[in-house]
Amino acid sequence: MLGKKMHPLIKKGYFFVTEKIPFAITGLIATSINYGLYLLLVDRYLHYLPATIFAYTCATLANFVMQRYFVFDLNRSVQKAFLLSMMVSLGGMALDAGLVWLFHQIPGIMTREWLIKGLATFLIFFYNFYLKRMAFEGATREKRIEAVKDEHPDLLDG
Repeated sequence: MLGKKMHPLIKKGYFFVTEKIPFAITGLIATSINYGLYLLLVDRYLHYLPATIFAYTCATLANFVMQRYFVFDLNRSVQKAFLLSMMVSLGGMALDAGLVWLFHQIPGIMTREWLIKGLATFLIFFYNFYLKRMAFEGATREKRIEAVKDEHPDLLDG
């Protein structure tokens, strides 16, 4: 547990990082699905854009299930959370496809599929975290801070 003597910025940094760890773990699993399918499909079967869309869709469905049970508190119906989450994912897919297309235009990396997909994935991590949290929880920042204070009264003091 964090002590009261810890600097407030360290406490806030701790909170910022620890709330993203479960998301990062489930995201790593979903990213592995996305990345693996993409590389398999683009190497053997499909053009990079359809491969991006198919791989992203499979990863998104797996990610919803994991986030539902392991990451976010569900403060709305599963149907509404699913719909909102899929809307966020459609935006993420558009960003992903756009970034993949953009990176294919850059000499020096245009043939490095692993780098292109990795850069695109990294760039949409925070977009996904914050908008998916809103889709599942619907809570304001103040409600989340109050919930943390109830569980860890010393976390945000000072």
